[in-house]
Amino acid sequence: MLSQAHFTESPNGILNGLRHLTYSSPIYNYTLIGRMPTRLLGTPPELIPGNASDGQAFLTGILRFRGRRNSFSSFDTLPGHMNEDCLAYLHGFNWLADLRQIGSQRARNRVQVLITEWISLYGQWDSLSWRPDVLGARLANWTTHFAFFTADADRKFIEGVFSELGRQSRHLSRSVLHSERGRQRIVALKGLIYAGIALPESDRYLIQGLGHLEFEISHQIYPDGGHISRNPTLLMHIMTNLIEIRETLSAAHIKVPAWLQLTIDRMAPMLRAMRLGDGGLALFNEGIIGEAETIEALLSKANRRKKVLRAAPHSGFHRLAAGKTVLILDAGAPPKLEANKWGHAGGLSFEMSVGKERLIVNCGTARHLGEAWHQVLRTTAAHSTMTVDDVNSAELHRLGGFKRIPSNVYCSRREIDGKTVIEASTDGYGKPFDLIHRRILMMSPNGAAVIGEDQLSGTGGRKYSLRFHLHPNVKATLIQHGKAALLKPRRGPAWKLAVPSGNLKLEDSVYLDGPVRLRRSQQVVVSGRIFGRGATVKWRVHSI
Repeated sequence: MLSQAHFTESPNGILNGLRHLTYSSPIYNYTLIGRMPTRLLGTPPELIPGNASDGQAFLTGILRFRGRRNSFSSFDTLPGHMNEDCLAYLHGFNWLADLRQIGSQRARNRVQVLITEWISLYGQWDSLSWRPDVLGARLANWTTHFAFFTADADRKFIEGVFSELGRQSRHLSRSVLHSERGRQRIVALKGLIYAGIALPESDRYLIQGLGHLEFEISHQIYPDGGHISRNPTLLMHIMTNLIEIRETLSAAHIKVPAWLQLTIDRMAPMLRAMRLGDGGLALFNEGIIGEAETIEALLSKANRRKKVLRAAPHSGFHRLAAGKTVLILDAGAPPKLEANKWGHAGGLSFEMSVGKERLIVNCGTARHLGEAWHQVLRTTAAHSTMTVDDVNSAELHRLGGFKRIPSNVYCSRREIDGKTVIEASTDGYGKPFDLIHRRILMMSPNGAAVIGEDQLSGTGGRKYSLRFHLHPNVKATLIQHGKAALLKPRRGPAWKLAVPSGNLKLEDSVYLDGPVRLRRSQQVVVSGRIFGRGATVKWRVHSI
């Protein structure tokens, strides 16, 4: 039954409610009937192989998703505690790659049983399992791994799969633009493109999918190769989908559109720029580190050039790198709600690594740990930057997005005597305090020192706090009567963080380097009074 909750006063809410009413009608099922495919013209190549360990766990009834273990034995008895993201992953058959990596008869039979079960239970439209991005992922996975799970299947099973490929492709063609903007729409379009390539007499899906994909890319990807979400992990995921589409077109001997290759060529240097010394990604705007090997494999598929972007003026990130030291600065405005619902208030924050060791970090993201932790890690105080009176530089909205964002964020970059100097400013504290935060960073030519200066200019505010969150593998000790802190990474030389005109404190912090658990860490905090005169804090971090 369609409840009033499916309708809202907004035009989009009314349209969504009408679609729900239409798609859930028994009559709609008849509109999906059409010519059934009898073969595939080819199967898309697998870009990133699955994980055999996850596949073995799946065979024992454990679905691993974002580092967590979920019980799963059949679609008929789905656990009630599974969240929406995990269910979408399950219904998208993204775990097929893991079972294919095992390649055993047991794994193949398991897939056949689950697909048969899924068709029986979800053969009619369902708001989650037929959501455009979930449907697109399922079509892509069924076509990519078709040869694996049908190797010894009987004709009845294969005909059932072909029938569903035809029906679901027809629905996706009608609903693909009903998906949310961002990664979800890219995944939905990928599924439609795969159907257009793999299914006979389905060129219209390919044309439709590529046309919409070109439009989406023009609106989602900045000229510097960054994504409008300003989330490095989302950038990686979308780039993965684009490369998979390119490889599938090439395998089918279909000319790759120039705009698709040019987009990948723009994104690869940007993704490289967002990597720290351990090969993982910097933690900005809901991003996670990711697996260095997977990122490297993706970049090797992108192109042969090893270009790394130093300045991304549209995305708002800057990179300093010398010797073994890498520093990435967020010098951009918070993302808009439609680009990233859960963007962070981390204006002018930075992360820094030395060799493969992360030294200074942001705290990460913890949406899966509940709303309280999720909102805390979105705050300015959870980033290595400056706060005023414990207020965020962009006011967070509990339901996503921001109530207040900076009006002006500025950044310049120049070379002085062989040293790169970045100067950035934000008026994120302009409305509440009439203050401008200005940050200057300079790295020595050999990477052995980073010199910084944080300024607050204006008349408001009472107290500032300048925070340097440390990676859990870094142990800090106060020295020089509280004027400096000794930072000792797990490996490599120690570093000293010195603030000549301030008093340092060591406080507890937390860090989330993946989707599993919070780790205890430390932070160095420099606090001081403002009293209507502004403030300036000069600091230096250097190896010893």
